[in-house]
This record gives sequence, C-alpha cells and structure tokens, in this order.
Amino acid sequence: MNLERLMPNPYTARARWVPGNTMIIARDADIRRTAARILLAQAAATIVIALLSLALKGKVHALSALVGGGTGLIANAYMTFSALRPTATAGSALGRLMFGQLVKIALTVTMLVIVARGGWANWPTLLLAYFATLVVFWFVPTLEARKRVPGKS
Repeated sequence: MNLERLMPNPYTARARWVPGNTMIIARDADIRRTAARILLAQAAATIVIALLSLALKGKVHALSALVGGGTGLIANAYMTFSALRPTATAGSALGRLMFGQLVKIALTVTMLVIVARGGWANWPTLLLAYFATLVVFWFVPTLEARKRVPGKS
C-alpha cells in the first residue's frame, strides 16, 4: 500500500532552483486564498461600519470608520504581501515575517498618530472599525479551518 498517495502532502512550501539561488515558494493555494479572503473581509467590515456610521451619526463618524478600518487593512496587507513572497531559506522567511510584523506595527502607529494630530476623528468609531479588522483577521482563518476538518460542517 502506497501511503504517499493516500495522505495529502502536509508541506505547504517547495524549493525551486533559480540560477544562483534556491527559492522557497508557498505552493498551497489555500494559503493565498485565505489571505485574500481575510483582506476582502476586512475591507467589507470597514465599509459596513462606515455605512452604518454614516446612516446613524454622520460624515465624521463614517470617515473615522474608514480611517480606522483602513489603518488595519493597509497594515495587514503589507504584512500579508511581505510574508507570502518567495525566500531563499526558512530563516529568511522567518526574518521577513518578523520584519513584516514590525512594519505593520509602525504603519498602524504612524497612521493613528497622523489622525490624532488632525483632531477631527471620532475615536470610538475609528477604534471600533480598527478592532473589527483585527477580529476578522482571526475569524476568517478559523472558519477556513473548520471547513477543512472532516466530519465538521
């Protein structure tokens, strides 16, 4: 019995030789699909909160929601695109991931400081939309994992 045919490959990366270098490439399409779903869900959550804010409270609240959600979305998009780029070694992939997290935090802090200096934003609405992007970041992969578990629906 050939177990390799019966069991899916658990590895999500492969090495590809490029003249002068070997690149580690994420080959699992599900990883990229999940990343895209996270970013789309973050954008959708931001837009929904902004539209509700516009309907209930007005333009300043809606703009605050767009800025808060946009802050989370932009920072996460940078992190996602940085982490999914091919690397030469596992160590460089980890380094890219760590640097991506650092830039993500720096982008978030910078954008929030810029808004704070402007003095126009409604902070509860802005932080609600930002928090929604963080919740989506954890919620979407959890749903994806539940779909993959045999026997779960």
